[in-house]
Amino acid sequence: MPTLLHLDTSPRIESATRRITAEFAAAWRAANPDGTHVHRDLAARPVAHVDAAQIAVMHRLESGEVRDLDVARDAALTPEERASWALTWDLVEEVRAADTLVLGLPMHNFSLPATFKAWFDRLVIPPLVVDPATGTGPLSGKQVVVITARGGAYGPGTPRHAYDFQEPYLKAAFGMVALADDLTFLHAEMTKSGHVPRLAGFQGLAATSLKQALEGARLQAQRVRV
Repeated sequence: MPTLLHLDTSPRIESATRRITAEFAAAWRAANPDGTHVHRDLAARPVAHVDAAQIAVMHRLESGEVRDLDVARDAALTPEERASWALTWDLVEEVRAADTLVLGLPMHNFSLPATFKAWFDRLVIPPLVVDPATGTGPLSGKQVVVITARGGAYGPGTPRHAYDFQEPYLKAAFGMVALADDLTFLHAEMTKSGHVPRLAGFQGLAATSLKQALEGARLQAQRVRV
């Protein structure tokens, strides 16, 4: 049965990204009534940042050119390493089990929430990195849908397009672990127009952008994957 991994990162329960990821999840469940929906709220339960213990394990895997996941699972040696690696391994297994990932990532100061970065940094272990000989990895073939919300407009042709560091970063970062093969971005823009007076004139644009993102989420969730 298919599995959806649903990640939220916004601290605001009423945020645009949470609304859109919830729409995606509802449509996905309707299209996959026998599927499994796993929700991880990184704002409510942040993942610990990478620490010295994880780095020690990672260095041994890299030095030994270890690409076997079964070998990597037992690579921690000290109590500190085992504690850190257990947290990492839970995240790895959760992503491996998912067929589809939907990620709610509001723009924070032109970039991504720190809670997401902590999660992703834990995930990027040597056996999951794309094999340069084949161009594939253990996470190849998954559908990934990224939902963003931006206070302004950052799409092509806008004055701030050059300041969109979300899409370029995620394409490169996800590509490193084979999560960019089927990668879709849905953006809700001008979200600050509802409460910033100087942006009030863009409320119509914001409403249209949100509507398009919600519709896009429903369509992506209903895709038939073979």
